[in-house]
Amino acid sequence: MLKKISFILPLSLVCFLGCCIAQTEIKSLSVFVQDNADSICKKEKLPGIFICVLNNDERSYYNAGFANPDKQMPFDSATFFEIGSITKTFTAYVLTAVLMENKIAETAKVINYLPDSVKQNINLGNISFLSLMNHTSGLPRLPDNMKPSNEMQPYESYSLDNLFSYLKNCTPKPDGKSNYSNLGAGLAGVLAEQISGKSYGALLDQYIFVPFKIVAPVNAIALTENKSQGYFSKDDKTGYWNMNVLAPAGGLKCNGSEMLTYLQNMCFPKTGGSKIIVDQLTNQTVSMNPKTGIGKGWHIFNDNNQPLFYWHNGGTYGFSTFCAFTKDKSKAVVVVVNQFNKNAIVDGLGVKIIKKLISEE
Repeated sequence: MLKKISFILPLSLVCFLGCCIAQTEIKSLSVFVQDNADSICKKEKLPGIFICVLNNDERSYYNAGFANPDKQMPFDSATFFEIGSITKTFTAYVLTAVLMENKIAETAKVINYLPDSVKQNINLGNISFLSLMNHTSGLPRLPDNMKPSNEMQPYESYSLDNLFSYLKNCTPKPDGKSNYSNLGAGLAGVLAEQISGKSYGALLDQYIFVPFKIVAPVNAIALTENKSQGYFSKDDKTGYWNMNVLAPAGGLKCNGSEMLTYLQNMCFPKTGGSKIIVDQLTNQTVSMNPKTGIGKGWHIFNDNNQPLFYWHNGGTYGFSTFCAFTKDKSKAVVVVVNQFNKNAIVDGLGVKIIKKLISEE
């Protein structure tokens, strides 16, 4: 009799029980995230930590400490911060879109799209667009002709002329492995500009910000009024970077709402063209180790037959950041600490959260 009753519960009661179960799961996740944020912020004496979570199209934001300690201003979904090298995933998307539109293969050699004076350097002959996006070009992490006048703004004075001057004489040293290169990612953005005849900012608007319905460009007033303060060390404030020509390697400033919208469009592309691009970006091209691969822009994590997740982190002199998402599921996380050199913290917490999101599917 009891078994029979269990199959004829009133619809209203079924809905009520379902809501209770869902609320318990949400509460469990919320408590997990907030407890971790509070504990880490206190233990590590951070100025602030901010966490954005996308779970089945539901958005949640968590913070501990402050976005601006002097003003006692907490983070919220509209607070801007530097995303650092997460910018590289935007650049990979934009470059792939430009190549597709111009019917250029990702394996094509970039030397054909550089100025004549640079083409004379035959050492560049084996660099492909793909090798810039998966860091196998053999280009160094940074060019050796960077001579910053302000050590806290290492990229500010590095211009397009400086970049081309370096490329005229450099000798890439590819070894078949993925060797992280800010120079390569910056060049990827420059090539997208050269091929399209548009600025990097215009390309972001065309292929990401407008179609994804992300608010852009950043309003200067909004960036000033709701802007997180970055710290180089506990007591040393730092300004946002001006990355000049290498901005495609790490120059974007975003807020939590924008980042979750971006990641949601990675989870579920809204158009056929966008899906093709995302599939290409998340297709493994290089293996780092049994659990980690490299796509184009994105890193790929594969652990014990669990669903894959895709991630990238970033660091500037004021911020340490991490983001991750799963494809075909609305699961994503962003973690931000407004202090330099805290990537072990944001990476570790970000991985814990995305794994918990996946495990509760």
